[in-house]
Amino acid sequence: MVDMNAKAILADYLDDFPDETEGRGVPMHVLVWIINSYISQYDNDQTGPVTALEALTATRLLAESMAASRGWITGEARREDASWTEVGHALGMTRQSAWEFFKKYAERPASGFEHLAVSELAALGEKPTDR
Repeated sequence: MVDMNAKAILADYLDDFPDETEGRGVPMHVLVWIINSYISQYDNDQTGPVTALEALTATRLLAESMAASRGWITGEARREDASWTEVGHALGMTRQSAWEFFKKYAERPASGFEHLAVSELAALGEKPTDR
């Protein structure tokens, strides 16, 4: 769920995706587009439709979404027989740190993509009804 401050800041972009944002978050591809647009404007020393505040908000929401995804992806890697050493390397940490942070996800049954918005499911070739 997107907080009201973020909704107010990103209102112009959310209007284009009413079905995808209802009760969920802002689709990742929208957040990435906002951030990339701002970077492009900045790199080309141009002003454009995306403000720094919008890009900052999109960056926060994307980081939160990605952080939430790490746990279940770690669980999936373990279910695919990745060792804790391999998981640690993928996460840029030691085997021990990976195990301490993510063991609870590896011990859970696979839960699928419940937290992803419809757009992310489509990008993965899934439909919400496939869950």
